[in-house]
Amino acid sequence: MPKRYVPDLPEQNALSEANFLRLEKLLGDLDQPQYRFHWYGNADTPVHMEVTIVERFKFTSTLTLTKTNPALPHPMQDVELTIRMYHDARMAEVVSWGNGRQLSGVYPYPNERMYQIDEKAQANLYLGEWLAHLLRHGVAEAAWSPS
Repeated sequence: MPKRYVPDLPEQNALSEANFLRLEKLLGDLDQPQYRFHWYGNADTPVHMEVTIVERFKFTSTLTLTKTNPALPHPMQDVELTIRMYHDARMAEVVSWGNGRQLSGVYPYPNERMYQIDEKAQANLYLGEWLAHLLRHGVAEAAWSPS
């Protein structure tokens, strides 16, 4: 019988804290409704990232991060993550992919959506890699608001 998956909470908390700091460095105090960044990938095609503040409260904020890479095939061109920032705990985590349901901490496998057992941990790791790359290579564009 396979060993049961148990989330490594100290590791996940450290990643959530690091993601909060990365977002804070990129976005400051979230005083704008939208932020845009870009960088150039391997194909000399700009990759765009847009961060939209969905809601902001005293202790939490919800953001949508959308990355668009026209050099990739259709289903992989756009990636959207919904992120929740916990200002009092100074942590940030992915709460959903795309327009999907909220991610669970552990999934049975196999499951209907074919999520991995540790899908949420992988999503948070992906967010951390994405934000670290953006901090190293991204260029902030002028803030804009929807017309």
